[in-house]
Amino acid sequence: MMRSKLESDSRLEQSLKRLEHDLEWNQERAGLVRDQIGYSIRSIKKRRVASKLLIAIATLLLMISIPIFVIDQQEVAVKEEDLYQAAPNTEKNADDKSIEFDSEYHVFPMNAEDYIDAIIGKPLISEESLYGAYSYQLGNRSPELIHIHTQENEYSIEQMMKILLPHEEFPSASYESTEMKVGDHGAVLTVSNQEYGGVKLEVVTEKYVYLFSTPFQFKDMTDKEAEQLKEDIVELAKLVKFK
Repeated sequence: MMRSKLESDSRLEQSLKRLEHDLEWNQERAGLVRDQIGYSIRSIKKRRVASKLLIAIATLLLMISIPIFVIDQQEVAVKEEDLYQAAPNTEKNADDKSIEFDSEYHVFPMNAEDYIDAIIGKPLISEESLYGAYSYQLGNRSPELIHIHTQENEYSIEQMMKILLPHEEFPSASYESTEMKVGDHGAVLTVSNQEYGGVKLEVVTEKYVYLFSTPFQFKDMTDKEAEQLKEDIVELAKLVKFK
């Protein structure tokens, strides 16, 4: 009887220990599970926060980069515009602020040397600005004068242009003429085909015909120098304020 009681107490004690062990294990397991769930939740939250943070940062960077790009483009545009304005510009401006004209009649540019490298110094201007002469150095040669003669136009602009241009049926074989615009005015550039010939430009207005000429002859010029002379005469004409 005593033995049965002892065995029963022993089994009860073992059962109680097992129960206690199971409870402790379950509590530990529950804690582990709870910690794992908490860790997972925190990880998810962290990932969500990180994702939101990354999205916010990317959006901010995008918003910042756009105005920077626009500013850079504007700066480049301004710099290019400054360079363009700083460079010699022989196209006549509407206000002619950058061109210094003769003081009385305001026809011939006094600072043409600022726009055309081959022109040297100030021009010679006659009374009433009917004649101008610019010292011009072609290559390494001695300077010569570009002459500008002014003659009254006794015809209409259309009639005078027709007179200056080659005859349609019987063009000259000794020279070639090209019709062009100098500012708002019609003009004719004539280039000789003869070795003793040269270049001249005639600009027609309602009142006057302006003749640009030089003593340079093709026999004394290279092809490159001849092209430069033609370009410079036209560029000089673009600086003149025609009447």
